[in-house]
Amino acid sequence: MRDTFIILSRSQNEQLSANQGATTYTMATYFLLLSVFLYGTSIPNLSLICLILCFPVIFFLQHKRVTVSFLIDASLVFLFAFLYYTMCVLFEITTDDDWLESKMMFLIVNMSMAYIIGYFLAQNFKKISAVIAVTVGGLFTYGLLSTSKFALDHLGEVASNDYLIVERAVPSFWNGGIVNGPIIGIFFSLGICLISMVYSRINLLVKGCFLALALSSVFFNLMLQNRSPIYAGVLSFSLATLMYVTQMKLTHKKLIIFIIVVCLLPLNLFFIDFSETKSLLDNPFMERLISEGFDTPRYELWYKGVLGLFEYPMGGAKTDFSPYDYAHNLWLDVGWYVGWIPMLLLLFIQLKHVPYLIRFVRTRPSQSYGVMGISVSFLVAMMVEPTLIASYTYVTLFFFFIGYMKGFHLHMDLDGKEGRK
Repeated sequence: MRDTFIILSRSQNEQLSANQGATTYTMATYFLLLSVFLYGTSIPNLSLICLILCFPVIFFLQHKRVTVSFLIDASLVFLFAFLYYTMCVLFEITTDDDWLESKMMFLIVNMSMAYIIGYFLAQNFKKISAVIAVTVGGLFTYGLLSTSKFALDHLGEVASNDYLIVERAVPSFWNGGIVNGPIIGIFFSLGICLISMVYSRINLLVKGCFLALALSSVFFNLMLQNRSPIYAGVLSFSLATLMYVTQMKLTHKKLIIFIIVVCLLPLNLFFIDFSETKSLLDNPFMERLISEGFDTPRYELWYKGVLGLFEYPMGGAKTDFSPYDYAHNLWLDVGWYVGWIPMLLLLFIQLKHVPYLIRFVRTRPSQSYGVMGISVSFLVAMMVEPTLIASYTYVTLFFFFIGYMKGFHLHMDLDGKEGRK
């Protein structure tokens, strides 16, 4: 379908001088980026309004092209958020009904605004590494502050347990409310999966910062004894390596070096003192990892969740997952709470944006490592954790990310059409 344009305002060039215009565009763009970062930090009250405050700022951006396709997708995001939260309140199925009812409109508007901000930001800001940094940075900062504060306050206990947090939960840095380790883990998972950025053609210092982010995320996930983020990181790095190798122009020299490195890697086994490494395996996390591997009670929970969709198509949280609380899958949890319609709507929105991600990877391979990494992290987390129930902030930032991907895709298309005129 041919896109139809709606003019939201006159061109800023008609109203401002060149210098004033450039300053205004830059300030507006950085305000949006800062707001997204602050939203991810989950600062009480501030995080509820910082995205809403971005709405008037959008009018000061240089490019504000709106298409029918965007209006449809933004409306679908709003519809999903509206159905999900209103039905949660009407069914009275959460333990925080009073809080949810009082903040419901903020949650709905924030989810919609995140998508809108991502779309318009993509038309004016093309530094994908910076966009990924603010998407991940706020969540990482919140996880870092909460986990570090707990570890420092209980340093002796944590150190005596091989620097593992046995409870697998930490108090929130801001209000002291308990946050489960697996939920903090999905925040750190975004950082782990950015290890794929080592292959990106970006500034060496920036690349080092992303590597440090990934390694510190691994460390904190090990402290919280989370397996899924580690698996997601391995998958992300493997896909990035495969993509990098397939893009390499293998001269004879590079091919010989690559073969030598691969052949030398197994020789490291001769230099490892296995008597020392035995102590590394003697801790609760490694014992759990070795004994369980990929085995998890989630398989049974997913089976119950699928059966529950047919038994209770309108939701209402009636399926019994005991001794666990949720299905530990985004889509099954949404279906369990509010039924088929919101669940299918969410799935449709996500599938509709997959082509934008694929196209970005294909057309901009040198810039796509971070996009691929963050996409893998989102996918794994949504498959194995109750992401929307446990963290509306996380899912809201997901909508910001796919909104940015859509805006980037359409803006490139429209620029190409204008260039051919």
